[in-house]
Amino acid sequence: MKLVDTSAWVEFLRRKGDAKVKHSVARLLQADEAAYTCPVRFELLSGAKPDEEDDLEQALALAQNYQFEPDDWRQAALLERRLRAKGLTIPRNDLFVAVVAIRARMPVVCRDKHFDAIKMIVSELKVEQA
Repeated sequence: MKLVDTSAWVEFLRRKGDAKVKHSVARLLQADEAAYTCPVRFELLSGAKPDEEDDLEQALALAQNYQFEPDDWRQAALLERRLRAKGLTIPRNDLFVAVVAIRARMPVVCRDKHFDAIKMIVSELKVEQA
């Protein structure tokens, strides 16, 4: 199972998205190995046009939803403090995704350098740049 970040979903869903990313996400969906979490769904829905919502929901229905659990809030706050102590400011949604990926022990599939920055500090995070 791999946690697909918003950055990869966006490319997958774009008509003219990056072919490599589209292929990677499609392969994960076909193999029933794609996952997402609530912050990813929120970001996708926030950026979707009304006529795109059905396609988005159909794509997400093919992936497994990993819920954001109550302790994930605390872990995200601890991670943010740890990163800030190293001089790194990372968008919170990326922290939320990273926390779920670490807890579930699955790599994040993304097109976002923030996850590489987190990985430099938190070796438990596995990152696959698509």
